[in-house]
Amino acid sequence: MISIVWGFLVWNKQRKPGSINIKHFIERGDGLLLGLLVGVGVVEVVVGLWHDSLRQALPLAGTAWLAALALFAVRAVTPKPQTWWIGLALCGLGAGSWAAWQKLGIGLTRATGHPPMHSIFFGNFALLCGLLCLAGLGCARQQHASRFYWMILLLGGAVGGVLASIFSGTRGGWLVVPLVLGIFYVGYTHRWRARWRWLGMCSVFALILVVYAIPQSGVAKRMDKAMNEVHRYIEGVGVGSVGARLEMYRGALWLIREQPVMGYGHQGYEPAMQTLKTKGVLRPELGNYWHAHNDLLDAWVRRGALGFLMVLGLYLVPLWRFLPGLRSENANERSFAMAGVLLVISFISFGLSYSFFAYPAGVAVYASWLVFLWVQVPAACHQDTSPCIA
Repeated sequence: MISIVWGFLVWNKQRKPGSINIKHFIERGDGLLLGLLVGVGVVEVVVGLWHDSLRQALPLAGTAWLAALALFAVRAVTPKPQTWWIGLALCGLGAGSWAAWQKLGIGLTRATGHPPMHSIFFGNFALLCGLLCLAGLGCARQQHASRFYWMILLLGGAVGGVLASIFSGTRGGWLVVPLVLGIFYVGYTHRWRARWRWLGMCSVFALILVVYAIPQSGVAKRMDKAMNEVHRYIEGVGVGSVGARLEMYRGALWLIREQPVMGYGHQGYEPAMQTLKTKGVLRPELGNYWHAHNDLLDAWVRRGALGFLMVLGLYLVPLWRFLPGLRSENANERSFAMAGVLLVISFISFGLSYSFFAYPAGVAVYASWLVFLWVQVPAACHQDTSPCIA
């Protein structure tokens, strides 16, 4: 969130606050994102009223509507692009330093950031921050006198974000790594000479193996534990963290089949899952969880079909916006487009094993970063080749 705050502290002096041309607003496609954010809030309120769970729905709806207002604000006074990259680097460096202190300094088993944030949130958001810093390297290379400093700053942020994710012990977030490698190949490395392309890819795989092999990272231990939990679940001798998720997915699909249109609401999900355990549909050793640990399933089972479509829209609409930019000849525009694609793909991957959109904080991070990148991509120096972070 530092990148957003920083962006509003350093205004673009070439724009006057409050000057929004509605025609241009619609032509840029902003109306599509605006309608989506407003729609997310409306669906929350409607389902909340239907199931008498408005108290739980309002924070989520309010977060989406605040993001819609932020779209107007950022479009009216577009922050300088450099503020985005500085903010990301500061986030990555801060998260990495704090996680290292928690893991190595005071000996926590898993770095958790700061309460009430827990290790899954902290680790995945830090990893996302690190990946976005890497997306900015293409933009940093376009600098001249300050290229070295920008590269060091962004690489530091990337290392910090990745370290924070490792120290948090979060496993689900690393499912995004194969997709990230493909995105970087399309956006960057396919333009390199074959020798440098293969060298870069081998270096990444070597780094992953080194991290896995270092006992202090805890990665190997967590992965081995996950594999054991899968085997125990298949054999029917235990549930564990992975098995619990598989049971929750099965239960969510069962409930969706029973109430596909309006779902069960925020308050009705847990009792419905308890009923399935009582009937023997789900294993009795499954604990009590208040969301389905999967964004798409959780949206459908608690908010109904419209909730599912809203989350799907939060994925597909930004991808429609950002994917063409990966092939842009302008390195600066390509960096922002890549950051946008990474944001969406990362949340899709994170949402396979946890329901981030069940929390206002998850909606806030995704929507606020999305708004910033949405505004930057069409204006990210595509009219000229001047550096956009200097």
